[in-house]
Amino acid sequence: MGPDPTDNLETRLEASHVSDIPTPVSFASPPVNEVYLGVQFPGPVADEATTLADFWPRVREDYPTLERQPPIAPTIEDFSVPPAPPTVPFQVEVSQQPFPQRYWFVSPDGSQLIQVQPDRFMLNWRQVQESAEYPRYQTLRPEFERRYMTFLEALQEESRTAAVPQWCEVTYINHVEAHGEEPNRHLPLHRILRMLGEPPEGALPPLEDTQLQARHRLLSESSGEPVGRLYVSATPGFRATDGVPIYLIQLLARGRPEGEGLPAILAFFDWGRDLIVRGFRDMTTDEMHERWRLEP
Repeated sequence: MGPDPTDNLETRLEASHVSDIPTPVSFASPPVNEVYLGVQFPGPVADEATTLADFWPRVREDYPTLERQPPIAPTIEDFSVPPAPPTVPFQVEVSQQPFPQRYWFVSPDGSQLIQVQPDRFMLNWRQVQESAEYPRYQTLRPEFERRYMTFLEALQEESRTAAVPQWCEVTYINHVEAHGEEPNRHLPLHRILRMLGEPPEGALPPLEDTQLQARHRLLSESSGEPVGRLYVSATPGFRATDGVPIYLIQLLARGRPEGEGLPAILAFFDWGRDLIVRGFRDMTTDEMHERWRLEP
């Protein structure tokens, strides 16, 4: 007998709300469309049998739907000049997987999913319905913690080598409505991001849209050495459901956990999330703050 679709995962997530996680910035109507919390290992730690036979049965009640996706390529932060090429052993080890895949384990309403591939474990929320509210970081972090511990238990039962993450990632993807003055035209990006000035009038023809790419180094609080990067991007597009012009604004913090075990992972998540939400507030305009209802 399958899971009861009325047994709402969000209800259980709300019950696990962690009140002591601070909220540095809050919007009453944030434009958040997706949030990812994930870790990447230096090589494969799980095979298909472990993922499907040992891990999935433990979470299947809450994540009953299985989907197969192409794997995400390994990503590292390199601070050498010029950047060093990826090491050959790392590439060879990944390629030994006969059919490497990324597995999605999806909640009944489709908004919550766990992603597992040989060298990655991720939890993310996505806005399936436009009316759905973002459940907030205070509910997603403990859900990651619970499911990640279950994943480690599945690995331990197979007597595998301890899975030690090399990189942690926090990603926020925002869909910002951007109706321009003309149909199917985007609002100038400087109306959304204060880091861009209004282009001067002159010989240039009318601006159609703008893209932005920026990255910032994350420095260790203890050593002052770089341990990761914060990426910011803004890309124009059109919402699939109704064709409304939008800017897809993504903020991604990726870095090495400083310490060992789950506490170090969660500490990086807290740090990355804090940088993202404070940075998003600082880089966006008062006009957007009013639209999204920035709370004191």
